[in-house]
Amino acid sequence: MSSRTILAAVAAAVLPAMLCAEQAVDAHKQAAANGRVEIENAAGSIRVIGWAREEVAVKGKLGRGAEGLQLTGGSQHTRIEIETSGDGHAVRSELEIHVPAASRVAIESFSADINVSEVSGDVRAESASGNVTISGAREVEAEAVAGRIEISGATSRVRAESVNGPVTVKGAGGDIEASTVNGLLSVSGARFERLHLESVSGDIHFDGEVAAKGSLELNTVSGNVEAAFPASMAADFAISTFSGHIQNELGPPPRAKNRFTSEQGLEFNTGGGGARIEMESLSGDINLRKQAAGAAQKGTQR
Repeated sequence: MSSRTILAAVAAAVLPAMLCAEQAVDAHKQAAANGRVEIENAAGSIRVIGWAREEVAVKGKLGRGAEGLQLTGGSQHTRIEIETSGDGHAVRSELEIHVPAASRVAIESFSADINVSEVSGDVRAESASGNVTISGAREVEAEAVAGRIEISGATSRVRAESVNGPVTVKGAGGDIEASTVNGLLSVSGARFERLHLESVSGDIHFDGEVAAKGSLELNTVSGNVEAAFPASMAADFAISTFSGHIQNELGPPPRAKNRFTSEQGLEFNTGGGGARIEMESLSGDINLRKQAAGAAQKGTQR
């Protein structure tokens, strides 16, 4: 056998294995201080960290089956994407990405865990079966099907939705819209302007204050509700449950709405009225309690 034939045979055996092996990446690109950064990685992990440089830097490992990393776009719009062959959902790549701190970040994944920190711009993140953790962003939109969502920091606007995972919002304020089907929905912070919280069978926990002209709308089917408010908060309450029970530390006891059913209702105000608080559950219990002293301030420090 000639040396050329031997080399060809070796290449045919070795190259497929090299293509399937994990690849280390270390790529850099100049980017605007407040530009848009789009990231797409089907599986594995995506960690995004804000920094003071006007540069996007990508480090990590591309999974078996990845063909390469694409880092493209101009300074105002940077795109990061893992190129794959075959079933891209099975390619697990581990990425750590530094972006300018004021960037607007959009992340899409099928099953990667997503973690964003020290980014003060807007963040949007979607992962079907991965967990999503975001801290410090100005505005957040997060979606998951079977993953956990955790949002923390003084975020002024949150949109968060998970089907089979819990949703946790800590230390936020402003405008909150969050929902789950089966997971626990927990929202805590200082003062909120508007909240819309929904669950089907998951419980809802709320701990915070609603501004004088603000509103809280809360709905569950079979989940239980536990809500803590400052005793001094000025608000108008309208509470009802069809077959659950209501406990109230803030005012009068509930009353039966109809002598032929177990439906309970409660309407009262605190501090002369102000914020609009509406809670409704089909079969879950609703517990209104006084907030522990200093709880609102602690919420902003988490």
